Amino acid sequence: MSPLTRPTPLPRTWIGSLFVSTAVVAAALVVAVALAYAVRVRYAERSVSVTGSATQRIRSDRVMWTATVFARAPALADAYRVLQNGVPRVRRFLVEGGLPEAEITVGSIETTELYARNEDGVEIREQIIGYELTQPVGVTSARIPLVTRLSQDVTQLIQDGVDVRSDAPEYIYTGLGALKVRLIAEATRDAHDRAAKVARNTASYLGPLVSARVGVVQVNAANESEVSWDGVYDRTSIEKDAMVAVTTIFAVE
Repeated sequence: MSPLTRPTPLPRTWIGSLFVSTAVVAAALVVAVALAYAVRVRYAERSVSVTGSATQRIRSDRVMWTATVFARAPALADAYRVLQNGVPRVRRFLVEGGLPEAEITVGSIETTELYARNEDGVEIREQIIGYELTQPVGVTSARIPLVTRLSQDVTQLIQDGVDVRSDAPEYIYTGLGALKVRLIAEATRDAHDRAAKVARNTASYLGPLVSARVGVVQVNAANESEVSWDGVYDRTSIEKDAMVAVTTIFAVE
């Protein structure tokens, strides 16, 4: 049996080099972590948080409005005939008032069964006494003054036997996306100017922007200032105020 071969020992110089290299890498990592921590502490301790805002008055450029025609009768067919008379009357009223046909839409008919009630006012589901049909006539238009006037005058048709009910018009602004971009830029500049003023008052120099958080757009009726976490969007007024706030943190040196 041949004798076992003993492993060749590593040179001491190689082992020493390995030990030194490991120590150098470990020291570099410690220094890097310490520097990163020092930078974070420096910015955390020497910073200023400022909220900037920007507001712009806007005017609605679209109006959405609905008039609903109602019809009631003991028999479903009779209620349908009443509805078929009323809806064209409403359409004709709008067109004669100056609204283009293309801006008028007629929705689907909804049917509701009407039940008799007992002495306690509870419906008797087994006894149908009539039907109510409803059909909406909707308008989407840029002719805001015209639609506003028509929404107020359409109930004149009640005198002619048409049961029509007018919803309140909804006024919207379609350029909100582009407006938000501009408002964010203005609000950020406002925050920077406020932060610079704070720095000057404390004999410091304003450093770079560390972070920024943009709020949602708040669209209120003119001269109102309601704020909500998920945003306010007023649809009742033509004139509106759009506002955006930006919360920033700047380093201070």
